[in-house]
Amino acid sequence: MEFGEEFTFQEYVADGVVHGLGVIAALAGATGLIIWAAHAGPMGHLPLVAIYAAGLLATFLLSAAYNMTLHREARAVLRRFDHAAIFLMIACSYTPLALIGIGGTNGVALMLAVWTIAVIGITLKLFFFVRFERFTFQLMLMQGWLAVLAIGPLIASFSLGVLILLVGGGVLFTLGTLFHLRDHLPFNRAIWHGHVLIAAGMHYVAMFMILRG
Repeated sequence: MEFGEEFTFQEYVADGVVHGLGVIAALAGATGLIIWAAHAGPMGHLPLVAIYAAGLLATFLLSAAYNMTLHREARAVLRRFDHAAIFLMIACSYTPLALIGIGGTNGVALMLAVWTIAVIGITLKLFFFVRFERFTFQLMLMQGWLAVLAIGPLIASFSLGVLILLVGGGVLFTLGTLFHLRDHLPFNRAIWHGHVLIAAGMHYVAMFMILRG
């Protein structure tokens, strides 16, 4: 693939910088959170933290692999995994939030609902990418905002700071999709991925606050 077909060299470099920052932040953040959970947090929280960390790492690594690859055939395959990873990251982020932050029946129900959507979304992205592209986009947004169905338990379980970070990250991610959909907008990929990076950072801080208690 040559520059100019999907993006210019300058857009490629800008997106590369964002992805480089994202991968470094994900590696450092995931490692630090697991080490902290292993030494300072309850041992029962460690597997849930590991799930969150794995989803975070997988998403940023797959996104970097797809967006930085110029080989046309490889991009076609990696694109499926890149999009599927978004469903994975949302589900992995919800897991400790639901089971540690909310807990009880409400937490389990929220986690099961999010993972059910994740399985559907990942399956459609991997095997029926073009056919259900619009539907999976809507499904992704629904999965991300599923917490509004548990707004009562969320308000009862989390501090105002955590709620602001969670909602703020969700709003940033949603706004970022507007740039993602505008292929002809200069640097739309870098802007979209910048929104994802900042939103993930906000959710990371919220996750740490939830785990710290």
